[in-house]
Amino acid sequence: MNNKLTAEEIEKLRQEILKEVNTKPPTIGVIGVSGVGKSSTLNSLFKTNLATSDTVACTKEFRREPLKLEFQQGYAKKEKVSLVVIDAPGLGEDIFKDPEYLEMYKKNLVECDVILWIMTGRNRAIALDQIYLQQLTDFHPKIVFGINQVELIEPLHWNEKINVPKEQQLKNIEIIEADRKEKIEKIIKTEIKLCSYSAKKKYNLEELFGLIIDNCPPNRKWVFDGLKNFHYADFLPEEIRNQFFKK
Repeated sequence: MNNKLTAEEIEKLRQEILKEVNTKPPTIGVIGVSGVGKSSTLNSLFKTNLATSDTVACTKEFRREPLKLEFQQGYAKKEKVSLVVIDAPGLGEDIFKDPEYLEMYKKNLVECDVILWIMTGRNRAIALDQIYLQQLTDFHPKIVFGINQVELIEPLHWNEKINVPKEQQLKNIEIIEADRKEKIEKIIKTEIKLCSYSAKKKYNLEELFGLIIDNCPPNRKWVFDGLKNFHYADFLPEEIRNQFFKK
């Protein structure tokens, strides 16, 4: 039996894929407690230019960032498509703002295919994350977790030459991963998916993006699958990418 598709069938599939992504672009929400590096994660991962600050919260409302990239594989390979990333205000910044922000979360996260909940490796206290997760139970199936700022985990032994943590720092990162996983799973009531990374060092960004793509809903998975094999350089402007990543 010959299951090979004809050129006409392949073209039809390609058009269906493009129609789907243009009608409802793949949409990723990025949320978490204030100060964990949501905007800096987006800037490093997708080459956006969102405002960041070491001292005050910059994101006060949900921001939609439409991005352009191309499918890396599948029947629509090399086709330019849209990807929408939604940057959310940080929770826990102000007790008087939290109710307003939570309502904004509930309203805006409905349209997301996948939600990245960011925590920070430098802060052992995650009670706020647990409290907010309890108030966003409808979105639990969509959420994957990232631990940012792992370059700040003691001991500060980073191998700059190959851009990875050295042995003891890596062991401590793994201990923190296990701790966060256990505490979050008490709230989620199911196994979670988690990735440690550094937005500042651009460490583990490919793994983080892969985690997001692999956890999209089944009915949208075929849209996201074409975006696999990502490298953060793919989001650089073409003229810069050609300059620094010559083949």
